[in-house]
Amino acid sequence: MINYIIKNYFLSIFLISILVVISAYIMELFFNYPPCKLCLYQRIPYFILIMLSIISYIIKPKVFFYYLAGLSILTNLLISSFHSLVERKIINYDGGCTSKINEFDNIDELRNFLETVPITKCDEISFTVLGFSLANINVIISILLISITSNILLKNAKKI
Repeated sequence: MINYIIKNYFLSIFLISILVVISAYIMELFFNYPPCKLCLYQRIPYFILIMLSIISYIIKPKVFFYYLAGLSILTNLLISSFHSLVERKIINYDGGCTSKINEFDNIDELRNFLETVPITKCDEISFTVLGFSLANINVIISILLISITSNILLKNAKKI
């Protein structure tokens, strides 16, 4: 069983990453939930995992590939955890994507401000599943993937 998991690790990572990215684009394009900046940042590790999985299909994966996958997943966990904390207003993040109220002296200042502000705010939850935001779900996925990757590396580094 462990050999099966090790052998199909990158196929699993590939399928999970593709599923997450396609789901994000379906939500964005068909259901009109545009991503905020942090949502876009969370996609980058998945693209890296997709490319890593394709490369591992072409050449036999080395231990380095598993560590690189783990690093990508850890990066995603950090970004999605930060995003979850921003959404829940536990952390203040002023990266140009939070809803803040400014006082404007005239209509031109307000117009200029509105032109620079993205439509979707990082600190607003626009969609939930069973009370979990998409960033929260991403945290859960990342924790599961890190657990699997860590388990494979700790128990089977010599077999890889």
